[in-house]
Formats: sequence, C-alpha cells, structure tokens
Amino acid sequence: MMKKLSYIFVGFMLFYMASCSDNTYLNAIPAESTALISIDPVKMSGINNVAVLKTLLHVTNMDKSGIDASHKIFLFTAPDGNLGLCAKVKDADDLNETFKQLSGKGLSTAPIKRRGFRFAVLKDVWVAGWNEQAILVMGPVTPDAQAALQQQISQYLKQDEADGVTNSRLYAKLDSIDTPMAMVAQAAALPEQFVVPFTLGAPKDADASQVMVAAEITTKKQLMQVNGTTFSFNKRINKALQDARQVFRPISGKYIACYPKDAVLGMFMNVDGRQFLPIMQANKSLQALLTGINTAIDMDNILRSVYGELVIATLSDATDRLSMGMTAELIHKRWTKDVAYWKESCPKGGRIEDWGPDIWHYTSDKTNFYFGVTANLQFFCSSKQDEESTMLMPVKDPLSTEVADLIKGKKLALVVNLRAMQGEKAGAVMQMLRPIFGNIDTIVYTLK
Repeated sequence: MMKKLSYIFVGFMLFYMASCSDNTYLNAIPAESTALISIDPVKMSGINNVAVLKTLLHVTNMDKSGIDASHKIFLFTAPDGNLGLCAKVKDADDLNETFKQLSGKGLSTAPIKRRGFRFAVLKDVWVAGWNEQAILVMGPVTPDAQAALQQQISQYLKQDEADGVTNSRLYAKLDSIDTPMAMVAQAAALPEQFVVPFTLGAPKDADASQVMVAAEITTKKQLMQVNGTTFSFNKRINKALQDARQVFRPISGKYIACYPKDAVLGMFMNVDGRQFLPIMQANKSLQALLTGINTAIDMDNILRSVYGELVIATLSDATDRLSMGMTAELIHKRWTKDVAYWKESCPKGGRIEDWGPDIWHYTSDKTNFYFGVTANLQFFCSSKQDEESTMLMPVKDPLSTEVADLIKGKKLALVVNLRAMQGEKAGAVMQMLRPIFGNIDTIVYTLK
C-alpha cells in the first residue's frame, strides 16, 4: 500500500513539475510590468480558435508557425513604458522560418542570430526576439532604438522564475480571473485619456501607480468591452476606492442618444452631486480636465445641484481650445444667482456675456464655451453653440445600439473612440491592439 502511495506521490510531483515547466515562457515577462493582459486562444471562440495569433503573424497554418497555440499569450507594459507581447514557442526553427516568410512579404526584416537569440523587426517598429521557450515582441521604437531594445529583450529572455512576472502580485490577480481575455493594470500604465474613471474615489495623495484595474475583456466586430473594478494593494487607498463605489448609481441612459459618436471619449454616471463633489475634488485628472472652466465659473457650486445623470465628454483632442462638453440633470438652479459675481471676477482677458435665458458665453484668448440651464433643470456646458453640441438634443450620428446597451444599467461607463485619440501612448496602444484584435475602433469600460 505504501509503495503504491509513493508511486502516486511521485507521479503527482512529476505532473506538477511538468505543469509548472509549461509556464517557464512567462519568465520572459519582467516582474515589474505595470499592465498585463492574458489571451487564451483556445477559449476565444471555441476549441482551437487561434485567430488572434494568425492575425498577429499573418500565417494560415499555426501548426508550422513555431508558436504553441495551446498556451495563453500575454500583452504587457514593461517598466520603461514599452509595450510587449509574450507567447510560448513550440519550435524555434519553425518560428525562424515563419519570420523568413514574413520578410519575403515585406512585413518583417529577415531574422538574425545574436547573443544566442534570434531577432527580427515587424513593420519597422516592433522588435521580435525569441529562444526555445518564448517569443517577445516589443515596441514601438524608432530604428535608432532597436539595437538597445534587442539587448533588453535578450535580458528578459534570460530571466528565471525569480525575475519573471509569475512572482508578481499583478500576475496573481490576473491568474484569478477565469475568462478568455483578462486584464490587470496600474492606472498609470494606461493612456492619460483613460485614467479618470479608474482613479475616481482614490485619495488626493494617491498616485495613479497605486490604483489598479482588474477586468474581463470581450470583443465583437469593432467593439471591445472592458468590464472591471478598481482596487489597490494599499489598504487605505483600496478602502477609499470601495467606499466611493456606493456613490455611483445605475445609469438610465438619458443622454446616450445626445452623445456624438465622433467624440473622443465620454464618461457616463448617475450621482448625487453633493456626494460626488469630494470625489471629483480629489481627482487630479478630472480637475485638470475642468481647469479651463473652473477659472471662470464655480463648477463646484454647479455640481452640488446635480442629481441624476451626468455625462462629461472630450469632444475633440485639440489642446489649444476647450474641447469639453458636459450635461447633467439638476435638482435646482440656485447657482445661477452667482453668475453676476462670476462676470465681475473673470480672469484677465476673459468675459461672460448673456446669450439667452439662463445661457451664458465665456470667452478668452485660450478658452471659449457656452453654459446654461434649461427650464426643466438640465445643465449643459460646451465649446460650441449649436443645439447638438449641448448634448441635450438627439444627434444625427449617435452611439451604436450595442454601445448604448453596454452603458445602460452600469454604475460607471467610459466610451473611448480610438479613431479620434491622439498622443504617443494612445497611438502605441492602438498599434498593439489592432494587429491582434482587428480593426477595433471603440472601447467601452464599465464598472462592475
């Protein structure tokens, strides 16, 4: 009996060790990575669906690609900010041949061998490096920086378990999410346009690197949904984030039909402004977004009158003029009595003029916006004066039904128009997402 048990134990240990060794390719991902996305090709859309890898490497026969499609692939943000992809290698020689074929199609440079590893450059900006266990694709980088990135990839490919990502808290959290696609990331690792909803509720002294988002990801055609929650490994910050969740109420969708599809991004919520105000005041990113308005009018006072749906939108990515729009349901309009004082106390070079019943126009050398309140207590603020730009009237080209359905009933939603986004980090994210997920043009983040 003892002999049988010993065989079973040895067999179990061998199986366990073999299972662990299957993940040795993950040692190539740096432990200090600030964002991780896992993609399970097998579970994406049924058994043996490897469309993700086929799209990435432009191959039709995955069996001869050199990539092990039975294991997850990972996207990550390295400590230096470079984006990366990691996959398990099944046959390094086959992978070398794959890159030779890509080179023949003009999609990659011819693979070279250096320091015991093989390298190629995809589409002039993504450096690929691989050994017998793992392939890393990192970038985007300029031609001048490609040699340095090759050296960095060499160091990552040499890492053992002690230096790899599987020892990190980020990976442990990601590994606990049982979905085909999942993400765990520091808010600081995301494009700055994304940061506001993730940091709502964090204390004012909290850094975006201390705020984390854990989410499930699904894609359909040109739409990606990120459904998650925020947390922190810091107990004090985590408590503040969880307490703030109670402030957000289910979104009815009152202003969805009024939101222009071509806006850069929009944040939808349903709040009591008196409870939301401290959250807004503590949020550095949201305060920065409202800077142009707050220099002329007292947004805190207006926000105290909000009760119901609230939408804050970036209408364009221009930086020289105010490009923000805001719409909200109010419980009263007592703040309108302060407009006379705001007119007198305008910053130098700025002025507030009457534009209609309870509508005003502020202008300066850098800022131009209209704001007001309707007879049925709806507030609006916009850089344009036409009715559609107030986000109170249905627009000709609204969000799709699919996007609208994702927003309704959620406590918080962020809609991101990738086609309209600008900035270095945003561009890098798009360059990484589109070869893998296809022509994604909209991301919808919803708070669980």
